Amino acid sequence: MCMSRGMRKTLPLALFILLSLLSINSFSQTDEQYLAGNAYLMKGDFSRAAESLSMAINRNNSDEQLYIRRGSAYLYNKDTEKAIADFSEANLINPGSADIWLARSYATEGNTNEAVTFLESHLKSPFRIQEDSLKKDPAFNSIQGSPEWYALWEKEWYTDAEKAVADAEFYVRRNQYDRAVSLLDDAILNNRENAALIAARAKVFLKQGNYAAAAGDYSSAINADKTGTEYYSQRGFAYLESGRYKDAVNDFNKALREDPADFSIYLQRAEAYAGQMNWQQAVRDVQVYLKYFGDDQKALHECGEYYYASGDFMNALKYFNINLKEDPNNALYYKARGKTYLNTATQKYALSDLSM
Repeated sequence: MCMSRGMRKTLPLALFILLSLLSINSFSQTDEQYLAGNAYLMKGDFSRAAESLSMAINRNNSDEQLYIRRGSAYLYNKDTEKAIADFSEANLINPGSADIWLARSYATEGNTNEAVTFLESHLKSPFRIQEDSLKKDPAFNSIQGSPEWYALWEKEWYTDAEKAVADAEFYVRRNQYDRAVSLLDDAILNNRENAALIAARAKVFLKQGNYAAAAGDYSSAINADKTGTEYYSQRGFAYLESGRYKDAVNDFNKALREDPADFSIYLQRAEAYAGQMNWQQAVRDVQVYLKYFGDDQKALHECGEYYYASGDFMNALKYFNINLKEDPNNALYYKARGKTYLNTATQKYALSDLSM
């Protein structure tokens, strides 16, 4: 899941990070309950998330990600028995896909042996996440002093390439971008077809604002790993920031086909459509997002601006009015509504707003 600048998140950090690291299969459904369930997850409403995802599972019981997401809702709602049942079902569909979640569930119950057993299985799997993320995961705080935990980490689980990616991210967190790029350059020289290394360098280029270089690296990563569908949204963002709006839309389309519940992409695709002056599509994408995150003031304002740009001033006023109802002291919203009133021949209201 890729978060945009307009997104307001109430999802607990650990859950958000781990869900974003899931291996996403292609979701054939744009099931309303699936979308709603994921939105509730992101907002931290775990009971309603589980209810919606249960309805989605009734329509499609062969997708492990549905069970993983419902299981995560159960886990964060402190219903570990149901969570373990869902994660076990996910593993039956796609072996190893939910090992990290089973480890977290058993650690929550204080079952150190089972937690470490599933952690070890996770570390042997293609779903393995970074060492730093595992060791800092608060779910494992209760078992980190155990002999089993220490024994687990006596073995080296990560390749040199994976360590290079982790080291680069360490430098990025300290804003040492050139050092991160240099480290990755050296690693790529020894492993030119490693998509993760190339994508890691692309991520640093994004941080530096070097969008052309980032897009080039993401293209190379996609060529090196045809299954690396998560790179489409990231390349799309690089295209968006460099003004290549048509290319950005194409990549965002591919990303949303993989997971239509990656809600932030709707806002990014709307921005790309706006760059092409395709206001109707821009409005449509923001409205999809607002259907699930209707209190996001920035997204409401963007929707109003797209309506304004399209010449639909009455609908623009509707969204700016919502902004001002929620935030009556925001000068930006008065300016937006004021300029809109000017285009509806209501100068009195326009002057009042602009004077604010």
